[in-house]
Amino acid sequence: MESENQDETTAESTRTSRIDVRVSPDEKKELQEKAAAAGYKKVSAYLRDVGRGVEIKESVPAELRRQLVGIGTNLNQIARLAQAGKSFSNHEAQLLEALTIIRGYLI
Repeated sequence: MESENQDETTAESTRTSRIDVRVSPDEKKELQEKAAAAGYKKVSAYLRDVGRGVEIKESVPAELRRQLVGIGTNLNQIARLAQAGKSFSNHEAQLLEALTIIRGYLI
């Protein structure tokens, strides 16, 4: 995800030009948060990639990833029951809970 993953020492040794940008404390905090959310350790690397048009994707928090895996597992179990022609009414509460959680993340 992060361009710094390239051979960092080679990349840094070719970077001789500097650009200074002044930002407000709020802007600095926002840039730091966005860089961290995208998995960057350095704001400068984040800004370099943004400026070059690299697609920036926020990393998925571990807790959210764990919940989504659990939801997927529950949905697969329900789908198997439905395909086998079995009733899954006892799983209805799980299904509704999964849909509520998914809807919450999408909205």
